[in-house]
Amino acid sequence: MMINPFFLLVFFVLLYLAVLYESNAALALCLLFVFWFVGSILQLLYNIQKVRMDFPPSANSSKENQAVFTLTVKNPGLLPVSGIKLRLILLDQNGHKAESKILSLSLGPRCRRKYSLTFSSPYCGRFQIYIKKMRIYSFFSLARISRRTDYLGEALFFPEPSLIPLRLSEQTRYFSPEGEDTLENPFLSSVSGSFQDDVRSYHPGDRLGLVHWKLSARADELLIRSPVTGEGFSILLFLDLKAPVQINSVKQISSFFQCAASLSFSMLEIKCSHLMIWFDQKAQCFQRLPIRNEEDLTFALYFLLHGKFYQESRDLYALYSQEYPTDTWASRLLLDTRLELWQEDIKLLSTDAVNWKEDLALTEITL
Repeated sequence: MMINPFFLLVFFVLLYLAVLYESNAALALCLLFVFWFVGSILQLLYNIQKVRMDFPPSANSSKENQAVFTLTVKNPGLLPVSGIKLRLILLDQNGHKAESKILSLSLGPRCRRKYSLTFSSPYCGRFQIYIKKMRIYSFFSLARISRRTDYLGEALFFPEPSLIPLRLSEQTRYFSPEGEDTLENPFLSSVSGSFQDDVRSYHPGDRLGLVHWKLSARADELLIRSPVTGEGFSILLFLDLKAPVQINSVKQISSFFQCAASLSFSMLEIKCSHLMIWFDQKAQCFQRLPIRNEEDLTFALYFLLHGKFYQESRDLYALYSQEYPTDTWASRLLLDTRLELWQEDIKLLSTDAVNWKEDLALTEITL
């Protein structure tokens, strides 16, 4: 509980005048201040128990560097709330303050209001919106009381892809992957559908590469994917989520997301469907998301931004080959957080968080 120093100073001046000059008017004002103070304390104690907030788990990302956060403040009590002050802080991946906003408002009795705030960031990635405490003020701000809230929300700043000059070789263009396993990913049902619905019994003359070995083992008969939906992916884009060691890791991570989105977007521009693959540290498995159009890319970036970075290096090629030994591909790309781009075992590019766009534009990449 805090008292406004200005009103406290006025009270002692009136008290001094009442004692020194035996002023009844000054004494009456002192008593009025006392009643006012007691009433303010009672009002604050009542309001602090009544005021509530509906804090959404995430903000709406409108474009690359903006996120709109909407919260609802409610006062179901019988007394009005003269003033509420909230300080919303935008935290980056390292927990450092990126931006802060002050929200001041007042509520009548049995009232609820929605407020929208727009946060911006020069970097993309998954940020957090945090309210540490809420302050409630009495009439004319005579006194205030604070309450810890610890509300925590999420703000996603999506990368804006840049077009990179890529060339698709004839070998890759007409490459037909064999042995592409089912995309066993819990997030893919709404995008790619279930491959289990697109199988039929094996007929003589069918390619062995279309055999669905896992379902065949379960059904005790040879089953193959229907050629209508059995699309393969000849390009594999691996993303190494090893935590960067740079001092400005937020900028480094942002450039990594931008570069990954640009590579995928540029492949779509040359009509090259592909798989975006990274190791999920939490689930301890690979996430493989098919990218056929821009909707798929947005979907994949949403889950990539939620990916957890790991500390130890991982040989993604070797781990993937062990888990999916029947997969075939025409080309593999690997991008890591050091902004090194590899094709198979050949390093194509090593850039930094400042010049990655220019360096990628000048690099000849033939898939």
